[in-house]
Amino acid sequence: MSTDLDRDAADRHAADRHAADRDAADRDALAGAILRAGAGRPDVSPYPALRRITAELGGGEALLATDQATLRALLEVTAAADPRLFHVMFLHHCMTIGAALDYGALAADVAELAQGRSIGAALMTELGRGNSSAGIRTEAVLDRASGEFVLHTPVAGAAKYPPNVGEQGLSRLAVVSARLRVDGTDRGVFLFLVALRDEDGPAAGVTIGRRPPTALLPLDYATVRFDGVRVPGHRWLADGAGFEADGGFHDPTGGPEQRTRRSLAMSRFAWGAVTAGLAAAARAAVAISLSHALRRVTTDRAAGDRPALELLHQQRLLFGAAAAAQTATVLARRATAACWRIPPGGGRGSGPPAEVMRGLALTKAGVDRLADQAVARCRSAAGALGFFSENRLIEYQALTMAFHSAGGDNRLILLDAARAMAESLAYRPPAENEAEEEEFCALFRARERLLHAQLTDRLRAWEDAGVAPSQAWDDHSGLALLFAEAHLARTTAETLETEALEAAEAPAGALLRDLGRFGALEEVSVNVGWFLIEGLLTPAQARALPDRLDALCRRLLPRVDELVELMATPRAALLGPLAAPDYVEALT
Repeated sequence: MSTDLDRDAADRHAADRHAADRDAADRDALAGAILRAGAGRPDVSPYPALRRITAELGGGEALLATDQATLRALLEVTAAADPRLFHVMFLHHCMTIGAALDYGALAADVAELAQGRSIGAALMTELGRGNSSAGIRTEAVLDRASGEFVLHTPVAGAAKYPPNVGEQGLSRLAVVSARLRVDGTDRGVFLFLVALRDEDGPAAGVTIGRRPPTALLPLDYATVRFDGVRVPGHRWLADGAGFEADGGFHDPTGGPEQRTRRSLAMSRFAWGAVTAGLAAAARAAVAISLSHALRRVTTDRAAGDRPALELLHQQRLLFGAAAAAQTATVLARRATAACWRIPPGGGRGSGPPAEVMRGLALTKAGVDRLADQAVARCRSAAGALGFFSENRLIEYQALTMAFHSAGGDNRLILLDAARAMAESLAYRPPAENEAEEEEFCALFRARERLLHAQLTDRLRAWEDAGVAPSQAWDDHSGLALLFAEAHLARTTAETLETEALEAAEAPAGALLRDLGRFGALEEVSVNVGWFLIEGLLTPAQARALPDRLDALCRRLLPRVDELVELMATPRAALLGPLAAPDYVEALT
């Protein structure tokens, strides 16, 4: 006889299955819309597809403001079906429309983008300063007589690079970062909406130099320079700043440095999109590769022909890829709401607190690393087939590689986070001896705590010795990276532990927990020498790590079909021969 608890669990399982079925149906519908729009064709421009999808799904409204769940699902499915289209889509729907909404654009300009009449772009980084968006030299000078702003590129190194705005015949409305100068005074970096070009060519004063084609993630990349480009006053994304009756300037952020930080915070709209897309690309790679490894026949000298996935080294690669893809998905989906939150009204000079931005930036870096690892392992498992674009895996790798630096350089994100935490800015290292700690969380907390102590002790010693703070920090950047990576590993493990507890009664609960253990064991294995040196692992425990991973492989092998289903990628979005039921026939 079943108990009430049994019935409750059955009801929850039924509800979970119903929700999963509904989600799968929604994603299948999105995949259909994306393919009808012409996605997945490398010889065709992605911009017409962007316009068709925007018209079909958006209804003329900004999805970022009206339906974020649909927008995230759209970005995820698009990343699986066509990474190039994903790239232009996130720049349009998130970076451009997000900044327009958050920093106070006119409703008419938002509508122009939301309806697809103009395609959005983001022009932030400059050629001569790499990823240092704080060092912007593009200038916007106020013309008090007209109320307009005159946009100017003062030196060649201030050219915007590398926005994808080189294709002709399109109307492009871009968010451009520029240093505002009012009566000769630097007021910090602000954002402006700038009409770069229309169907007939670049706007007056705008020079767009299309760059040669690139092998990975090929788009219409360009350099952009401004020479006296006049921007209407209403397209200054003033974000609460303005002028008093006597002509005096005011800015609610407090000053040029604060304003520049606020403008750079528009990157959070990218993080919400990019993490969703990278995780989806990783899941698509795993779904393709697991299915392929079941069908791919390999010849064993002793055992003869057998499916590749029966080999332990293939299981290590692909189950590890599945663990990384699932972890990336958990982190990405938990970050979306915070990345895309826009206070009512927008344009008031405030955004998420610094510690929230730091956590979101770390999530971007962590998801990119996990997705990159997952796709690389899938490519390795596929052998030579993983190299060719038609089989999709290298296209997913192009996306993960692009975001090592795009959207904020991962290494710089880690270093910035380490510095803030070393200075105790809204941070406390994990406490010792927390009760009933999960095995891996306990190890990762101890690692973070010890590395934090080592870093702060050494920085203090350098300071006492009279070393300049900037030099002391540079001398310890390697240790700082280790500390930031340890922090990311700890917070990831805790998030997965929470997720596993929440999903304990779900049909896939045990599978999710095994994937979490797999990823944690690999993280410990990578750093096993450090754990041994610090006495946090015994030699016997270290030697047991490979056996524990092999045991998990044996547990996961009978559940490959469930793993593929867990990747939640519509079959229609998995393009290319390798995803076909008979890949040999598809390739021949």
